[in-house]
Amino acid sequence: MSEAAVRHETSAQARRREESPHAPGEPQRAHAAMAACIAALLLAGFVLALASLGKHAKTDAAFALDDMNAWRNGDAMRAVDRAIDVPYGAALRRASAAVRYRLFGDLGPQVSEGCPGWLFYTDGLRPRPSAQAQAPAPVALREQIDTMHRYADALRREGITLIVATVPDKSRVETEALCGLHQDARMTARWDAWRGALASEGIVQADLLGPLTAARPSFYRTDVHWNARGAQAAADALAAVVLPHVGGRGPTRFSVEPVAGVRPRVGDLLELAGLANVPENWRPAVDVEVPETVRAEHAGGLLDETPPAQVLLAGSSFSRRSGFADRLGRALGQEVWNVSMDDGRFDRAFASIWARRAAWPRSLKVVVWEMSEDALSEPPEQRSEPLAVRADQSRRD
Repeated sequence: MSEAAVRHETSAQARRREESPHAPGEPQRAHAAMAACIAALLLAGFVLALASLGKHAKTDAAFALDDMNAWRNGDAMRAVDRAIDVPYGAALRRASAAVRYRLFGDLGPQVSEGCPGWLFYTDGLRPRPSAQAQAPAPVALREQIDTMHRYADALRREGITLIVATVPDKSRVETEALCGLHQDARMTARWDAWRGALASEGIVQADLLGPLTAARPSFYRTDVHWNARGAQAAADALAAVVLPHVGGRGPTRFSVEPVAGVRPRVGDLLELAGLANVPENWRPAVDVEVPETVRAEHAGGLLDETPPAQVLLAGSSFSRRSGFADRLGRALGQEVWNVSMDDGRFDRAFASIWARRAAWPRSLKVVVWEMSEDALSEPPEQRSEPLAVRADQSRRD
C-alpha cells in the first residue's frame, strides 16, 4: 500500500471516531453499568433468601439449622431449598422426575425399580456409605446391642418382659419382585448378627420374616411399608409370642369394617422419587387398596372402663400403618398402648416413653420394641440419646 493510501485510511478512521456518538470510554462504562445492575439483582435475591430463611427459622420448629445431624444427613439443605424455592420450582422438579423415569427408567438415588412397578428403598439394598457400614457386622451393632441389653435388664427387674420384633426389609421379603436387584451380603450379615445377638442375650424375639414371606405380597409395591395382608400376618405372629406373657387372650372384641371402596394409594417411594403428583403414564402404577378400620368394641355404659394396658408397643412407622397396632390388639383380645413414631429410628419411640416411665401403669407386663431392619444400619449420630443408661431408676420410685 502506498504512503498516500495509508494517510487516506488513517484520516478516514479519525473522521469516523469524530462522527461517532459515543465517547471513547463509553462502551466500558455501559458494561460496568450492566454488571452493577446484575450484581444488585443478585444481592437483592440473596437478601430475600436470607429473609425467607430467618422467617422459617422463627416460625417452623422443624427448621433447625443448628443441628449438625441435619447437615450430615441432608435434611438441612433440603429445608434451605424449600425455604428459598421459587414458585415454579416444584413443578420443574416434577417434570424433570417424570421425564427421567419415562425416558431412562431413573427414579433418583433413593429408589430402585425391580420387577415392573415394584419399587425398593435403596438403603434397604445396600449399606449407607459410612465408616460404620464398612465395619464387621458384630462390631457395628455393638452399641445397639448394649442399648438393647440395658433396656431388657431394667425391664426384667420390674417384672416386665421385653419382646423385640424386627421388621425385615421389603427386599428381604419380596424376593420374587426384585428382578435383577439384590440385597448386599453385608445387609444379611448385619441381620443375622442382630438376631443372633438377641438370642445369645436371652431376649424374647418374634420372627416376622417367615410369616411375611408366607403372606406375600406383604408390602405395597410403591411403599416401604407392609400392606393389610402383611400387617395381619405380622400381628398374628407377634401375638403368638406375646400371649404366654400376659396370661392368654383377653376378653375384648374387635370389629373390622371397610371404610370405602377400592381407592388408589400413592406410596412413599413415589414421593421420594418425586413422582407423587405426575400423570399416571409418567410414573409406575400406584397401589390400590380397600381401606378398613379395626377397632375395639365397647358397650358404652357408665361402668364400661377400658381394661388397664398390659402391652406397650413402642415402634416405628410400621406400627402406625395398615392398622397394625389394632390388629395386634385383636389377636391378643385386649387393646395395646401404642406409642410408636413415624420416624422411630432405632429406639426413638422407646427412648421417649422411657423418659416418662414413672407414669406407666402397674398393670404393664410386656413391652414390644418394634424396629425396622433399616434402623440397624443408621449412623450412630442419628440414634436417640441413650436414656437406658438410667435404667437403674425405678418407675415406681
